[in-house]
Amino acid sequence: MKKILIGGSPCTHWSIAQKNNRETTAEGIGWELFKNYLIAKEKFQPDYFLYENNKSAAQPIKDQISIELGVPLQYINSALVSAQNRQRFYAHNIQGVPQPEDRGILLRDILETGEAWKEKSYTLDANYYKTAGTYNPKSQHSYSRHMAAEPVGITADGKAYCLTSTYYKGPMLENTLERGQRSMIAEPVAGRIVGRRINEQGHRDDYNENIEHIQRYEVNENPQKTNAVTTVTKDNMIAEPIRIGTIGSEAQSNRIYSPNGKSVSICGQGGGAGAKTGLYACLVDRNGKQQPVYEVRNGLITIKDKQYPIKLADGYYIIRKLTVTECCRLQTLPDDYCRAVSNLQAYKGLGNGWTAEVIIHILRHMNIPRDEEIIVLSMYDGIATGRYCFDKLGYRNIRYYAYEIDKYAMQVANSNYPASIIQRGDAFQVRDENWAVG
Repeated sequence: MKKILIGGSPCTHWSIAQKNNRETTAEGIGWELFKNYLIAKEKFQPDYFLYENNKSAAQPIKDQISIELGVPLQYINSALVSAQNRQRFYAHNIQGVPQPEDRGILLRDILETGEAWKEKSYTLDANYYKTAGTYNPKSQHSYSRHMAAEPVGITADGKAYCLTSTYYKGPMLENTLERGQRSMIAEPVAGRIVGRRINEQGHRDDYNENIEHIQRYEVNENPQKTNAVTTVTKDNMIAEPIRIGTIGSEAQSNRIYSPNGKSVSICGQGGGAGAKTGLYACLVDRNGKQQPVYEVRNGLITIKDKQYPIKLADGYYIIRKLTVTECCRLQTLPDDYCRAVSNLQAYKGLGNGWTAEVIIHILRHMNIPRDEEIIVLSMYDGIATGRYCFDKLGYRNIRYYAYEIDKYAMQVANSNYPASIIQRGDAFQVRDENWAVG
């Protein structure tokens, strides 16, 4: 029999995304949460342990974690095994764990519709459910949000064009709805919404309070990757291509079409595609919600009759958030893994979770036969990604004890493993004098 301790204490108080009262030393609430893991390790005496947290934690905290656990930290980016940039550190006593090989997974590989214009997304976190799913340049929030804009090609036959991942580096196209019959290459792009103050010269001037603070879309630096999955849905948005062109006759030459060839609707007044007539073109998505179509011309995006700088090639875009299925794929989990809860709760659970294939890569180097009995203690278990990883590795003789208090995360866990997870409740129970794993 072998004992294994896994877990990652909540990083809310340590993350660089924490704007107020971020903890930068080994004390405070964040450290007390980590101490529960440390106490469990001392009492449980595991043969193997694995601890994970955000790379953005302050160096003094990471140094002390390494000292307390007695092992060096290993840094792994989920971009090697998924379509998201997710920088994390792992502390473990498993010998001989190399960096995972780059599997070449790009954003377009995980999309349900459309194609990616950046290779990796931004980090997916547990606030992803808060994203409205539309681009609002006047939002008062100044923190980073990640979205993607999907370029729309213009053709004479109604077919969608393609776009290369380096398209944004080239010269701006001259074609518009009125003049577009030029062939081009196009792919959707991952990016983020971030608060900026832009001066009249088009440059950032974030400390000038006389300039309106707007949320603007910025293209990711790493093509074809999203940011890490987070709890903020705007941290990952997708630009999904639709078609613009003639279908049937020249009279329809200015119409905009969805990926399935259906025309978009007219849903209001303002400066989207069709701004020359004052009409606002919208695409109705799979949930029946209207998605505005944005026009980018000469490096400016037009929204409600106003223009804002944006690093996108000229064209027409819809901007949508990732689906729950796509977020599952970013975390390398099955498409239906979060079927037991609402989309809102699924986004939160996935954002707070692990990238499964990174955990599998590390645990694969344990020297434990697949038929041996193992006892797993999971601290801050979340949606039971750890249990999924052991299953994927082929371990069947498992007793899996999970400390988790979020009822929706437990619903996801129990829906996937209804008879093989023993829920233990609050992680602070490990401090009880008579605590025992069973």
